[in-house]
Amino acid sequence: MKKIVIYLITILFLGISCSEDVEMNPELAGPLYGLTKGEPGSVDELIYNTWEEWGMYYLYKFEPYAFQVTNWSGYFNKWYTPVKEENVELIRKIINHIQGGIFVGMDKNLVQGSWFVRTFLCDSICDDYDYSPDELVETYLENGDCIILAGVGDKMNNFTDEDWEEWKSEMSSLLISRLYLGAEEQPDDFFNLRMKDDKGKEATSILGNAWEDDPAGKYSPNVYTFRKNGYVRSKPNFTGPETIFVPDQQMDLADYISFLTTTTKTELDYNFEVFPRMLERAVALIPYLQRVLSMDLEAMQNTNCPEDPVGPDYFKNLKK
Repeated sequence: MKKIVIYLITILFLGISCSEDVEMNPELAGPLYGLTKGEPGSVDELIYNTWEEWGMYYLYKFEPYAFQVTNWSGYFNKWYTPVKEENVELIRKIINHIQGGIFVGMDKNLVQGSWFVRTFLCDSICDDYDYSPDELVETYLENGDCIILAGVGDKMNNFTDEDWEEWKSEMSSLLISRLYLGAEEQPDDFFNLRMKDDKGKEATSILGNAWEDDPAGKYSPNVYTFRKNGYVRSKPNFTGPETIFVPDQQMDLADYISFLTTTTKTELDYNFEVFPRMLERAVALIPYLQRVLSMDLEAMQNTNCPEDPVGPDYFKNLKK
């Protein structure tokens, strides 16, 4: 993705340097899409400023085949409907949630190298070349250096605070997975503490008959049992959020990052006291997040939990 940005900037530079008569329009930004600054305070101005600061495009007005690929090198042809004019203000919420929320506390260069250069916004999109209600995309599709966000319309207009939190959690997990998969070093100390079965292999499930009741009555037997064994939660599927299945490594990592950065200090303290296994795994993971992924965990938690923030070096000072 960095190569694409560098290539585009190079083309722009060459275009300027080859002719002394070229006069760049200061109202335009983005060599690829010619973004306009728009009126002060407008969504277009926010999109412009985001490109200028981050080199990332948020696009809701684009040619019909802007993110489609149908040639010898690949095929990506999807049915979609554009964002309606009356729903453009939703884009402000999306940008603020991503740039001003999910990215907070993360190294800017690391995020720029891992996140998408282009974010296309659609009212609806199908994971198929033609409309099919069974193929409607809930949240997003990925295609190379771009992500296509769905539901920017009536669906998002009806979002509750809980819906937005779930949406942000999904975007955050996607970012974490891209950061983690792009890193040369893996959190082996954290993964080595995953639950083992009788044969010493990673356990894939905790059967329902092994679930324990929470003596304090705070959590369900499922949540209590999985946290006692070092997991934030079980792996959800079509049957519901509470299952017998242990999360895979990628989900396990994303769950811990979300838990550490979106949970109040009171709740963190309680979990680390009641579930020593979670404290042990958190202590094993935190140096990796701070050193390899350059995460400012305190800043992220403070942003997400301003009513009950952790103090300076809270995570660094955790001891098992």
